Amino acid sequence: MIIEENIPISLKQIHRLSNYFIEGCIGLGIICVFLGLWELGSYFTESLILPHPIEVLIRSQALLFDEQEEILTTINRSFIAILSAFSVGALCGILAGSFKTFAKILKPLMDIFLGIPPIVWIVLALFWFGMGHMSVIFSVFIAIFPLSFAHAMLGVLTLNWQLYEVCIVYRLSYFKRLKYFYAPHILPHLLASLSIVSATGIKIMIMAELLGSANGVGAKIADARSFLDTTEVLAYVVIMVGFILLFEFFIIKPMRLIFLPWIKENN
Repeated sequence: MIIEENIPISLKQIHRLSNYFIEGCIGLGIICVFLGLWELGSYFTESLILPHPIEVLIRSQALLFDEQEEILTTINRSFIAILSAFSVGALCGILAGSFKTFAKILKPLMDIFLGIPPIVWIVLALFWFGMGHMSVIFSVFIAIFPLSFAHAMLGVLTLNWQLYEVCIVYRLSYFKRLKYFYAPHILPHLLASLSIVSATGIKIMIMAELLGSANGVGAKIADARSFLDTTEVLAYVVIMVGFILLFEFFIIKPMRLIFLPWIKENN
């Protein structure tokens, strides 16, 4: 009986892994099509407007070696801001979803924060903290914190409390309730939030560095803009987009495979 039960489980694992690699191949195919369209478009425009993708990729490779410090500075800042915003936002969202009074206090504030464009936060951060490390991290944190809050609160508010009553009837321990009731429902919202805030956070970080920092990828893009170097601007864009895609494929998707195996089976 145990062997028979193990057979479908192993097949499901192989099926999930095959889907994972197939999705990666499809993604690479879409990127190749995009590069082909880019190459086609570059033949009809000047290099100042749209340089050839090969030139941009070569410059990206050079920048990975020549400007490692600037790239790592942006990645480190993004990591600090995104991790802080995701953790604090998720915690506050779970509390707001669990306690109505807390939700009534925080929900209007989150609506106000969501209504303020990131560029406004960047300008205000420059006034409050000056140019540098603190202002760009604050700008990213305050811009993406409400996104994490909203996903976490939604995850708690949509819990099926009839299933919770079943857990109480069967006297499940708190650990089992957390494993079989809370986590399976809230984790999809948290992983979706992490995917969104990571991509959004990096984009806002580059914009914040462009306006309010003397170093980092954003500052280097500002320098390239001054020299009308479109190739270098796009090279930095390729590097950061590549980082976002790698994070999604090697961090977010494996976490979904490990912690949310049933979601793929239902799609």
